Amino acid sequence: MTTFRYVLILFLFAALYLPKSFAQTNRIDSLVQSIGELNEDSTMVTAYIDIGREYFDTDLSMTIHYMDSAIQLGEKVDYKKGLADAYNLKGRAYAQLGNFQEAILTFQEALKFYQEIGDQTGEANILSNQGSIYFRLGNSTRALELHFQSLNISEQLDNKLRIGTSLNNIGTVYSKNNSTIQEALTYFKRSLQVFEEINLESGMAIAAMNIGEVYFLDSNYDSATFYHQKALKLCDGTIDATFPLTQLGEISSQLGNFQDAYGYHQRAMDISEKLDAKFELTQSLIGLAKTQIKQQDYSGAISSFERAKTLGIEIDAKNELVDIYENLANTEAQIGNYKAAYENEINAKSVKEEIAKSSTEKKIQQLQFEFELDKKEAEIELLQKDTELKNAEVLNQRVIIFASLGGLAMFVIISISLFRNNLSKQKANRLLQIQKEEIRIQRENVVSAYDKLKSTQAQLIQSEKMASLGELTAGIAHEIQNPLNFVNNFSEVSEEMVDEMKEELDKGDYKEAKSIGEEIKQNLSRIRLHGKRADSIVKGMLEHSRSNAREKVPTDLNLLANEFLRLSYHGIRAKDKAFNADFELELDEELPKVIVVPQDIGRVILNMVNNAFYTVNEKSKTGIPDYHPMVRVKTKKTNNGIELCIQDNGSGIPESIKDKVFQPFFTTKPTGSGTGLGLSLSYDIIKAHNGELKVESKEGEGTEFTIFLPT
Repeated sequence: MTTFRYVLILFLFAALYLPKSFAQTNRIDSLVQSIGELNEDSTMVTAYIDIGREYFDTDLSMTIHYMDSAIQLGEKVDYKKGLADAYNLKGRAYAQLGNFQEAILTFQEALKFYQEIGDQTGEANILSNQGSIYFRLGNSTRALELHFQSLNISEQLDNKLRIGTSLNNIGTVYSKNNSTIQEALTYFKRSLQVFEEINLESGMAIAAMNIGEVYFLDSNYDSATFYHQKALKLCDGTIDATFPLTQLGEISSQLGNFQDAYGYHQRAMDISEKLDAKFELTQSLIGLAKTQIKQQDYSGAISSFERAKTLGIEIDAKNELVDIYENLANTEAQIGNYKAAYENEINAKSVKEEIAKSSTEKKIQQLQFEFELDKKEAEIELLQKDTELKNAEVLNQRVIIFASLGGLAMFVIISISLFRNNLSKQKANRLLQIQKEEIRIQRENVVSAYDKLKSTQAQLIQSEKMASLGELTAGIAHEIQNPLNFVNNFSEVSEEMVDEMKEELDKGDYKEAKSIGEEIKQNLSRIRLHGKRADSIVKGMLEHSRSNAREKVPTDLNLLANEFLRLSYHGIRAKDKAFNADFELELDEELPKVIVVPQDIGRVILNMVNNAFYTVNEKSKTGIPDYHPMVRVKTKKTNNGIELCIQDNGSGIPESIKDKVFQPFFTTKPTGSGTGLGLSLSYDIIKAHNGELKVESKEGEGTEFTIFLPT
């Protein structure tokens, strides 16, 4: 349960925690009314900024609107301090809305004006804000660079508040990497010392609990207890107190002081419930459950974990859910409830897959963000260079015009003007060369970013393959389970019948014994039949998953379609018990074998059948009367090849996006439910087989994908 506190957030978004009241509305009305009585000067710019600050905690769009008005007027009257403050507040609004690209660009404008007017405090604040955004995007290197710049300026100004904040933020970035955890500890301790010098209790509490967390992870319980107790004294009764209380409970449990442990956990839960802090309550319940496990109170632990699970699902706390499911699996296994243990293990794996997908998507978003940011910065610089060149050209033209008016009598002046003109041209040429060099560097940066994007795309493709493997595994497990159930049942019945036959033989009733023997023989035949079925399933899957067989071989497409349709259906049923849909197979019995890579074509069929089941399932949730979800798979022989069609009666594809469905990363599924690579990969696989993949769809009625493969 690692929760290092990032102090900068308290300052970057401080307006969110200001108390709201009716007086705030009156103040806004008063400020808006006063604008009509002001002249268009710096006073009006300041009034716009004040209104934007008042709206910050209620309506961020209005904040941005008034900052745009302040910027427009500030440029008109050349009021740089107002421009700096307006861009700063606008950047904070964009950051709060999650529009990090615009936030970074806006903060850069604010930084430029603070530097022009020599406001180093404002400059340090902007650098911290930018570092906060890059940290949230996962770019720790850039975040550290900006925080160290902010720290350097703050130390020059001897601004203790900003120094303590920067030190804690640097420690937080270092704490995200196990190899730099000692560096994190050093900066947290320095931060605590600075906050103690200015007696800032909130900063002291956060720094102390961060230090306690480092010692807790290192199993140094004495030091961890000391710093968490120190933090608790400073923030007891607040939402921040739940963190040291929970860790103190876990430490007491580790040391065998269970009475103290339960006391800490109960205090943490009381505060969380009082403040309706669901995330903190989730963590408190996890800590309590682990203490209950230590005392072998398994039923109590399961009850606590189940309550934490409900909260974790509600607030989508994925890391906590993984912890909960894994501990539930172990606890259920301890009491012999292996079915529940297995279900929780499956749930833990499912959440881990979601986290992995989310992490990959975040990496791609970061690369795209940096790429777009570099591109916008390059466009801005090019516009500035172009303006400078145009200004230089206008100046040259004016010089030539005024020199010409002098006539022959002003020969000396003309000569000087020509000389100046020559110097200007040389300067313009040098400027052009610099511009070309900068464009070359920017082009290299774009190529580098593209290479990173390709690398991440490869990782995402692997993730897509692993997700498909998970669905295959669930389907295979179901397919094998059925014949195994028959084998087990008939074996048990046959064992009982042997005992019955012995009894009849002892009685001398050979006719009845012979009859029982015939039934046993039939049961053995059934056992052999279902054993062969399980054997064929395993051999078939081994055939499709041979790591050394990526070559094209003659393949029965009917068999492939039948297997992967059923595996898809049972795989989805294994994940979602509420899933319900019908499927039909219309296979051409005279279909010839086709030369393909069976693993690749199987993946294509699995992907498109999964999509079909998904869309009919989603449509069934809308409550349409008399709607019966149906997926059909058909094969047929054509003059020069074979066709395989996958039909569904789902919601269909809108005409406006039909041309985009085969594009990489394009998906209509909710975030986290799809990567947008399935159809793109399928298209590439079919093209590699010299085939075609087409789609026909009617919105509201359904979709049909057709695969053509030459024979």
